[in-house]
Amino acid sequence: MVRKTVSIALGLLFVLFESAFFSFFPMEFSKPDPGIPFVIYATFVFGPLEGLVTAVLFGYVQEFLSNGPHGGIIFTKVCIFLSCMFLRSRLYIESRHTFALISACFVLLESAVFLALSLFAKGETKNIMNIFIYSVPNALFTGFLALFIFTLMQHHHVGYVETG
Repeated sequence: MVRKTVSIALGLLFVLFESAFFSFFPMEFSKPDPGIPFVIYATFVFGPLEGLVTAVLFGYVQEFLSNGPHGGIIFTKVCIFLSCMFLRSRLYIESRHTFALISACFVLLESAVFLALSLFAKGETKNIMNIFIYSVPNALFTGFLALFIFTLMQHHHVGYVETG
């Protein structure tokens, strides 16, 4: 229980640092999303309840710190959690490189879900090129950050939880 709490607190610290640090610099091209690797790790390693709590908590924190549409970030984080739940019994994360690749792919999925949400809710596609331009570098930087997150989390947690 302590490891799970420390892991979630560490993830929230990463999210707060990312929101505070990157808001001062015009570095939209290299803004990693530290919330996605923590949602993936919590869902795959700790279990469904911890993954859902992490997704909702990180969604609320990121939504509070951003100026996006209300409920959009929470919705995308819950979609990431549901995708992880679908893949949990079909995918095995064997190394930090696999984890980084999965994290990068989920950033692209989150961008697609956010774009679809914007299209269905408002019927607008005026920012579609910005999402396409920024999502690939963000996915690469999130994948790079996921390498370090996975190593750090594995240092605190020694085994995988049995799924069944």
